[in-house]
Amino acid sequence: MKFIDLFAGLGGFHVALNALGHKCVYACELNDSLRKIYEKNFNINIDGDITKLDIKKIPQHEILCAGFPCQPFSKAGSSQGFNHKVAGKMFFYLIKIIKFHRPKFLFLENVPNLLNHSQGKTWNFMKKKILKLGYEVDQKIVSPIDFNIPQTRNRMYIVAKKNKLNGFTWPKKLKPKNNLKKYLSNNPKLIKEMSEQRKNAIETWKFFLTKMPKTKYLPNPLWSMEFGATYPFENTTPLKIKLKELKKMKGKFGVSFKNMNKKEILENLPNYSKVRTEKYPDWKIKMIKKTRDFYKENKKWVDKLMPKLINLKSEAYQKFEWNCQGDKFNFTGKIISFRPSGVRVRRNNSSPTLISSTTSQVPYLAWKKRFMSYEECLKIQGMEKLKYYPKTNGVFFPAIGNAVNVKVVYKIGKELFN
Repeated sequence: MKFIDLFAGLGGFHVALNALGHKCVYACELNDSLRKIYEKNFNINIDGDITKLDIKKIPQHEILCAGFPCQPFSKAGSSQGFNHKVAGKMFFYLIKIIKFHRPKFLFLENVPNLLNHSQGKTWNFMKKKILKLGYEVDQKIVSPIDFNIPQTRNRMYIVAKKNKLNGFTWPKKLKPKNNLKKYLSNNPKLIKEMSEQRKNAIETWKFFLTKMPKTKYLPNPLWSMEFGATYPFENTTPLKIKLKELKKMKGKFGVSFKNMNKKEILENLPNYSKVRTEKYPDWKIKMIKKTRDFYKENKKWVDKLMPKLINLKSEAYQKFEWNCQGDKFNFTGKIISFRPSGVRVRRNNSSPTLISSTTSQVPYLAWKKRFMSYEECLKIQGMEKLKYYPKTNGVFFPAIGNAVNVKVVYKIGKELFN
């Protein structure tokens, strides 16, 4: 069958549907550099801005594929939905194309948060629009890890067929395998460089773990700024009590507020505590309490490490997420991600999600002492056979993070078009 590839990116839908025996007759992609790469890889002319297309000139097709912009619905993005000035409107352009061409199949992809965005109203609105055009629609949250592809990456896949889906079933999950090492290279070519600040963060937390008593529980997350802090957090908040009272207390890393003015006190409170509210949500109270309790029990050895933790400067590096409860306290065989929520450590059974909105969260392979390479990211996304791809961090990682997983699309497509 003939298919079109809208919001094409690196061409994940193209690779998967080609492998299923279908032919791409049209594609569009807004990003200029990705458009040039797509043309070189697939030898097809590709249009740019979907809002400026002449819909009538799009060739007839049986399958419409689209990983339409997800930022408006993503937890990692703005979550503005249809209010997003540009990306929020893309669904309506998609509907115009569907309405005019009436392809037999629709195969769409977006972030999982779309399902519950605005208490489910957004997706219900979209689904009704598609149903009104005479399609039966189904959707499911699917991750590559479901099919033994070593990446935890939930995505919402939407399938539709004119009239009826005719007994379509989603591909069955497979029994999990620890197979990430099969996807890694011994001689990677393109690797993201690590900043000195991140090297320091890794060394600091690595050293921290060597001092961690084997029998003790390590809270997850651990907000080290709470070490020595005494500002109120359970029944009230620091911005809700009088300055005179606050001056009797301590801020992050136990710094005294005694001789500080209001501005200086604010600078020495953790960012997450500077919310003008009568009371923190229960989850935040719980997180702060866990870290403070940990500090009380381990004060003797933690105090000696305090200068190193303070020297990390950024709160994103001063927060630690140990997602390996039960393992020995070291980085052996672990994957590290640098996230706004903290330095996250996890087992090596799969890669964390490759994120499109940032180049800063590329997985770091502790046992190889390097970030995951371009080639490894491509292989995990099922695009290892692409001859051409971006060669700079600023273009490559957003593109690979935005891409659909080829093997997931292949498996769903096989069931849908059968």
